[in-house]
Amino acid sequence: MNYFKQRRAYRNFKMYEASVSNGQNNLYRELLDYANDEGKLDVQFRMKNSALLSLTGLSEPGLDKARNSLVQLGLIKYVRGKKNVKPPEYRIINLYSRSAGYPTSNPTTSHKSRSAGLDEVGQPVGQGGGQPVEHKELTSTDPDLTDTDSYDDDAGVTREQVINDWTNLWGFPNGIARPEIDEWLEEFKPEVIAYAIWVAGEHQIGSNACLKYVRAIVAGWKKRNITTLEQAKKAAANHDDRMKSERKPSGYSKPRRKEVTPKWMQNGTSQADYKPSSGNDQQDDMSDEAFLAFMNSQEEAK
Repeated sequence: MNYFKQRRAYRNFKMYEASVSNGQNNLYRELLDYANDEGKLDVQFRMKNSALLSLTGLSEPGLDKARNSLVQLGLIKYVRGKKNVKPPEYRIINLYSRSAGYPTSNPTTSHKSRSAGLDEVGQPVGQGGGQPVEHKELTSTDPDLTDTDSYDDDAGVTREQVINDWTNLWGFPNGIARPEIDEWLEEFKPEVIAYAIWVAGEHQIGSNACLKYVRAIVAGWKKRNITTLEQAKKAAANHDDRMKSERKPSGYSKPRRKEVTPKWMQNGTSQADYKPSSGNDQQDDMSDEAFLAFMNSQEEAK
């Protein structure tokens, strides 16, 4: 089985044949990538529930539901395991060798698209032979489908791609980040949010600050009524230029001493009782624009 052909066939399956939830998609992609990495695309393989729970972020009931759905959709075969004895068995069903046709396929092909059950798909068993592709955490994207250096193809960015981009940089979004991402996607087009994530990645923002950083970018765009990718790119370029000009020395002047009131005096507590805030707490107290400036200054000091 060819890994990339299977990926494209799976994408077409989601677009034209059936609705696939995020949980189902994450589970299928983990199974597909593992089978490819281990050279088991054409044979059955075992995978522990604990590993899938960790990789997909699903709960046990969620894993059971997603797995059953993939079986019903004709995407995988599944054999129950025995607890603490042997893990469940899986097998990826070949999608691209079916006779289904899609609007994006060769114009000379006019086969009617159809859903396929487990018994309708040919499953030749042969030697394992995974395609040489680097395994990304949780989900990844085809290099020939998306260009990570730019987002010029606006129509090519989907909500799923936004989650994939976040996952590839910082891991699957947790219960705090995911609702915010969903809110952003309600207000902006996916390509705009994808670009905000890309900007954070270009500035080498770590997972501990990524949500705050992207939130600051989106809040700034919202404040300036920026709604398109072109406007977002221009705003990001202007921001970088402004930060560079502010850091550029404009001539020597004797530094003036600034009296700083200690934090413990500002809070009305004694010095003995005062406990300094952690770096993360201080960052949380910053405004969005101040946080962006702070992170950019940290990057410049590296």
